[in-house]
Amino acid sequence: MKDSKSLWKLIGEIKRKKKLEVAVFYEEVPITGTIEIIDIDETLEQIIWKADKKIVPTLKETRHIYFKHNGEIYILTVIAYDQKEIATSFPSYALDQKLNRTYVRVKTSEKDPILVMVDGYQLYADDISEAGVGIITSEEEKECVQEGKECQLEIKLRNDTIKLKGIVVYRRKAGKGVIRIGIKFTEVKQKDRDKIAKYIMDRQREIAKKISLFKV
Repeated sequence: MKDSKSLWKLIGEIKRKKKLEVAVFYEEVPITGTIEIIDIDETLEQIIWKADKKIVPTLKETRHIYFKHNGEIYILTVIAYDQKEIATSFPSYALDQKLNRTYVRVKTSEKDPILVMVDGYQLYADDISEAGVGIITSEEEKECVQEGKECQLEIKLRNDTIKLKGIVVYRRKAGKGVIRIGIKFTEVKQKDRDKIAKYIMDRQREIAKKISLFKV
């Protein structure tokens, strides 16, 4: 938060509303729900919420709960939880604007990876949407993945191979010796966009099934 006054104003508004519409992202798929304030611990700077059973299973894998207020996106970090209650930190501004995404994004399957050829260089997709693809690779300088470069892409999507064009919109560190590359699609045939959309729908079903198997 910018300052403590803004923080307490936000908390006061949430307290008056009592309930908060939130989203948790599991493998990039948003799981939405509603949490309700039970108590605020000012000393520990924690908020206790009545849990929503739809989002509780995902908290085994992620500790971030997103919500939107007055056009801004905030994040609550989960400290502890059970089936009835969730304890979080006070809200802070979210650097990742996930709630403003236009297209649904999904993590790719480790058992069934997506191969991405970028100007003939072989990489693997970490996630994909109808608008672009995210790639995790070694932190090695390669001309084909420099920011702003336009690329010829070939994506091997299960039983299909899709040829399209894209542009590298960012390249940033994602860990020791590892970088994340974001490529935006610039030229995609409609039939190929439909294939990507079908893959995304299939992965959403797989991820939803996986979540349903979780136990708190």
